[in-house]
Amino acid sequence: MTGWRKACLVGVAVVGVVAAVGLVVLTVVADLDAAAAVGSVVGAVAGVASTWVSVAAFLGAAGSTTVRADGGSNAAGGDMRNASARDTGSGSGSAPVSGPGVSASGGSNAAGGDMDGPTAHRGP
Repeated sequence: MTGWRKACLVGVAVVGVVAAVGLVVLTVVADLDAAAAVGSVVGAVAGVASTWVSVAAFLGAAGSTTVRADGGSNAAGGDMRNASARDTGSGSGSAPVSGPGVSASGGSNAAGGDMDGPTAHRGP
């Protein structure tokens, strides 16, 4: 988890705890009707915020992944099942391209998701 995501998660947790404690204190100090009104507003705001976060996560997950494979290799942006890679050549001569995404070379398997039963072999 990246630093800013962890900070957001901790921030949301702290705000939730403060809101819950505040509603309990308001119930004890003031009256139940005031706490119910404040709780309704807090619930509505939390609902709108969680809807926004859900939509943002859904749209962010739809992004494309760059996938590169050469030299008898297999690469997949998602899950890979029973992939078999074999490189019998001396190599493609090109250096692997660095950058974001999934990359495989030299008779290897690479997946952006889960791998189940892959085999890889390099050489004759």
